[in-house]
Amino acid sequence: MEVRGGKRLPVTSPIILVDPEPGFGVANAYTIIGRNSTGDVVGSWPIGSVVVNCDRVVIQQPLDPQLAVEVKRLAGMAATLTRETPGSLVYPQGEGLPGFVGLGPRQGLKDVPLLIRVESTADADMLQRTLGTYGDDRQLPIWLVRTPPGQRLPRIFFCRVRELEELDSSWWSDRVQFRTSVTEVRPPAVSVSGIALTHSDMKVFFATHTQVKARYATHSDIKRDTSLIGAADA
Repeated sequence: MEVRGGKRLPVTSPIILVDPEPGFGVANAYTIIGRNSTGDVVGSWPIGSVVVNCDRVVIQQPLDPQLAVEVKRLAGMAATLTRETPGSLVYPQGEGLPGFVGLGPRQGLKDVPLLIRVESTADADMLQRTLGTYGDDRQLPIWLVRTPPGQRLPRIFFCRVRELEELDSSWWSDRVQFRTSVTEVRPPAVSVSGIALTHSDMKVFFATHTQVKARYATHSDIKRDTSLIGAADA
């Protein structure tokens, strides 16, 4: 899996890349992939691994990891995990048993029940914001759900959220429950991000405007260099 925000750069280019999506409680190993001028892989260099010791459950918007909230699992959370093997059974004329037609591959999880709770109405609002609001604050209807070992979901689980049902009990408790049924999807393209580049990020790499101009021809080139984003917080 490519790290979100990463991009191909010359070997002489400085880069600080923050992984906002590591799995919890497992080894996350990182490798640099080298390519030639035509894009062919010419080598790889392992640069280490890290274990994020976290026993919590976090849901976030992949395009903006600042839209994230810790949730509590409830009974029934991912209690059933269904993966379909596509194909068809065909009954040839005169045969009592069907033959199978299909090459696969086996598909990802579908109709996974997620039953969760947040501890405050502020967290409930944040969870709703991960999917966007009524106005111009639109978000991709995709969640990244990260759980620690012990839950039979993939440690890094991207899923499509069609509907989010809120069970509001805030009139007598700050806690709010949610439930939904999700389908596993591929992660959004790593080059897509909703995080903004800041001047503080730029200062990590460049001391003067002259250095910036020497590397980038236009302001658009700067904005497209997602490898700079988050450097000030690294």
